[in-house]
Amino acid sequence: MQKPLGFLAMLVIGLWLSGCSSFASYTIKVNGYTDPSAAAQVNPGGSFCVMENQEAKNPLLEAEVKGKITKLLLTHGYPVTSFEKADYYLFFGYGLGEPRSVITTTPDYYGSIGWGGGYGWGGWGGPSVYVGMPWGGYSGSTSLYDRWLLINVVEGPAYRTQKISRPVWVGEAHSVGSSSDLRTVLNYLLVADFREFGKNTGKALTMEIKEQSPEVYSLTH
Repeated sequence: MQKPLGFLAMLVIGLWLSGCSSFASYTIKVNGYTDPSAAAQVNPGGSFCVMENQEAKNPLLEAEVKGKITKLLLTHGYPVTSFEKADYYLFFGYGLGEPRSVITTTPDYYGSIGWGGGYGWGGWGGPSVYVGMPWGGYSGSTSLYDRWLLINVVEGPAYRTQKISRPVWVGEAHSVGSSSDLRTVLNYLLVADFREFGKNTGKALTMEIKEQSPEVYSLTH
């Protein structure tokens, strides 16, 4: 009789623990814009030159983001070339807003498992398993940050010869969360923006990018 009881108890424990575990993920809103009246669009296989901001406060982070954008372009089938040969120039910007304090209520619980028998009409009842999960909680405050990424693709020849920035595609990615580690969050913003690269989304699209996403992994390894 102990084996069925032990198996059932372990099953309950497994289900309870699986409900408590999760991978980190980021909820991101993406907006993609194109000009329907413009002749230039992001053509498949068009070549790019990724432009760094020479006045970036952190030039090493700027170079790191440029490298990740280059990797994503290549992954999506867009060759990266020199300034003199590019069909398109890609400019990018990113930032972290000031923290905003919000009130949160966090559930706190624990579980207990046991078994035993009961007496009723007809004699002793069979063994039973019970789970106790008293609930409690506490209130506190946390800081939330706005994290954003902007990608601007312009037509190559016009910019190269006349310094005229004719937008071909603009992609906005925005997220709100408790992490102020912009270097890490940018991986998720980049992946989200490139999922709609070159497209006119017509509205903001909400995406959930998970920590174990192959696209995120490729940017960090």
